Formats: sequence, C-alpha cells, structure tokens
Amino acid sequence: MMTKVVIDQTHVVETPSILLVDDEANVLSSLRRLFRKLNCTIYIANSGQEGLDTLKEHAIDVIISDARMPEMTGPEFLAIAAETYPDTTRILLTGYADMSAIVDAVNRGKVSHYVEKPWDDERLIALVESALTNTQLKKQNAQLQRVVQEQNTKLKALNDSLEATVKERSSKIIQINENLKENYRNVIDLFAGLLDMRQPKSEIHVPDIVSLVRDMGTRLQMTEKDVDVLQGAAKMRYIGQVCLSDEILKIPYETLTPEQKEEYEQYPMMGSTLLTCVRQLWPMAEVILQHKEYLNGKGFPNGDWEKFISRKAQVLAVANDYIELMNGRMLAEPLTHVEALRYLSARVGDYYAADIVETLKSVLSTYQLEEPINDQRIWSKQLVPGMVLSRNLENHKGAFLLSKGHVLTAHIIEKLVELEQQSKAEFKFFVIVPEGVIIPDVGNREIKSK
Repeated sequence: MMTKVVIDQTHVVETPSILLVDDEANVLSSLRRLFRKLNCTIYIANSGQEGLDTLKEHAIDVIISDARMPEMTGPEFLAIAAETYPDTTRILLTGYADMSAIVDAVNRGKVSHYVEKPWDDERLIALVESALTNTQLKKQNAQLQRVVQEQNTKLKALNDSLEATVKERSSKIIQINENLKENYRNVIDLFAGLLDMRQPKSEIHVPDIVSLVRDMGTRLQMTEKDVDVLQGAAKMRYIGQVCLSDEILKIPYETLTPEQKEEYEQYPMMGSTLLTCVRQLWPMAEVILQHKEYLNGKGFPNGDWEKFISRKAQVLAVANDYIELMNGRMLAEPLTHVEALRYLSARVGDYYAADIVETLKSVLSTYQLEEPINDQRIWSKQLVPGMVLSRNLENHKGAFLLSKGHVLTAHIIEKLVELEQQSKAEFKFFVIVPEGVIIPDVGNREIKSK
C-alpha cells in the first residue's frame, strides 16, 4: 500500500485519484479491479473527450490512457491533458509495438511511462504507487511553499512597520530566519522518524549514524554546510525504501534473489527523485543518490566511478555500510565491530577511500560501543535549553516526537511541556547535560538514571 507522509497535520491531504481512459469496457473493468486495493479514487472514461470532461470536473493525479481509440487517439488526448493539466502523471497503454505512437506520446503527451498490453499487474501497481507517492509529495511541497510564502508576507509587513528602528528590525529578521531553519530541521526529523518506524529493528547496538557522519565530516575538515547536508542525508537515506515490500527489507542484501536485488538497488534513485521535489533538499538528494556507489564502479544504482562520486557520498557510504554490516542488512550474518572494520579495510581503494575508513576508525575509537547509553532521566520541569536528547523522545503512547541528538531550545521545551500537560501523562526525558548546565531541583521527586 502507498505510504502517506503528512508534513502539517493541520491540513488534510486529499485522497489521490486515477483516471482510466479506454474504449474497451473490459479493459476498464480489469484496471479498476486492479487498482481497487490502492487508497485512491478511480474515475473511468470511454474516450478521450470523456476523459477531458472528467479532468474538468475532478482533480486527477495519474492518467492511464490506451493508445488506440476512435475519434481521439491516446497520444492526442494526453497531449491536451499535458498542456491543460501539466501536474498530472501520464501513462500510456499500448497493445502493439508501434514505436511511432510511443514517440508521439512521449513528445506531445509528455508521458512518464508506457506499458504494453497485456500488462504485468505487480509492475503496473508499483508504477502507479510510485507516481501517486511522488504526486503526494509534490502537493505537500506546494503546501509547505504556501506556508513559507505566508511567513515571507508577514515578514515584509513586519519590516515595513519597523523601519524607524533598524536594530529591532534586524533582530526580528534573525529570529524569523532561525524559526524557518528550525522548521526545516523539524520536517527532516519528522521524515526520519517515520522512516525509522518502517525499518527492521535490530537488537545489536550500533552507533547513531547521524552523529557518526557529523564527527567524520568534522575530522575531515568539511564545511559546516556540507556537514549539515551529510547529516540530513544520513537521516533520509532510506526514504526510497518506502516503495519496497516488507519482505525485501527484512532480508539481507547478500541473500536477495537477482530479481529482488534489481528492485532493491533502485531505492537510492527513488529516494533522490522524491527529495528533488523540494529545492532545499537537492544537495541532500545528490548524496542519497550515490551513497551505495563504490570507487571501482561496482555499486548501485548507476555504477559511478570514484571521480564522479561526491566526497559527502563517499563518507556516507563508509558509515552506512559499517552500520549495515553490524545490523545484518548487508551480509547473510551480521558482523562484529572488529569484523566490520576489517571488511571495510579489505576493500580500501576498490570500494572506499582510505582516509575516510581511517577517519571512521578514529571516530569509533572515541565511542563506547559495548556499553549502554550514559544518560539520565529527568522530568519536564527540569529541562534546560542546551540539553541534548540521548534517546528518541516518545509520548506516553509510544508515538515518536523528537529524534535522539536533538538540542533542546526554550521554544521546544515550552511546546513539550504544553503537550505533556495536554496528554495528562508524564513523558520519559533521557538527556545528556552539557558541562556547566545545572538541573533545576523539583523537590523530593526521584530522579531516575540509567
């Protein structure tokens, strides 16, 4: 089933819709039955003109049209649809090997895919699910852009009213920019939390990959901007796996069938494509696209060579493979910490850059891999700006709120306290207390630590 990702829960995401156009009733019936399992609204049309009438009356996300129809052919219909409704995803069904019709549909109707009859049910469903997922993300991006536009409008009005006081105006602008950055980080954390919920859980303790790439990037003297992009890519690296089945996700890569491997190896491409819907995420998308590429060209999805793989992607490849070697996602059996490092070292020059592998070892030497997290439990009234979450924060029902490593600000603390009060149940806050920060006393309440 298609996974819906809701960025702003105050807005309702419309149910996606499919328009099926074919002059053969039995074909329409077959397609309708095929897509009935999807959470979407299905419209049918018996001709190109009827399809155009439906487009006028309903918001359509995906159009599937037959190539040969009387009066108006599929390419002719899709050409009009592309001109009038460019945001739709258009798929051509063709029952014969007529390359001229296909080329015409691609050029005029701007179709994204064509499928030959008789179609393969699973492939067609996967194709439509991917198109619907991409469309939903585009809609959510447009919604986010509207929110940003509203904020920009408010910012302009605020600036006009504060022209007399330059210092105050500058302070307001800085504050708003910080809020936008915080919102951006919160959106990334939300996606990361949703992706983590779908990933197979491992009982093996491994380092947090976000902290790992941050420390590696810093030691490799990357810029602060590049380190931020690298951390975001580490959080979102599995976004392309939302279209994979649970069966494939639970099987180590080494033991997948050739057909399963072919499908699995497209997830970096899919993830990169999804993120390019948001311009601010383009740098992150480029890293995700290449994070499974190897220096000798034997990685995936494109088989890029060393000179074409970005430095950030090479760092993420080392860190990600180290984690996957230990949690059992790469090889038939999970490796120990020492075995995983030996595996990486043996492939220096072929798969990985030597200095990046050495940096990983150096960073890991400062971690205590075999010991539990050194943190402590405190109450919400003891939260102080600057504290860092040492574990993922969940509400009393186990729903994800904030990711491990999140630095608490006064604004975030205020919202968490408010949310806890609304829930009428205490949350479990596990934090790392920076040096110099004093935990407020709340009387005789017991403070738990682990």
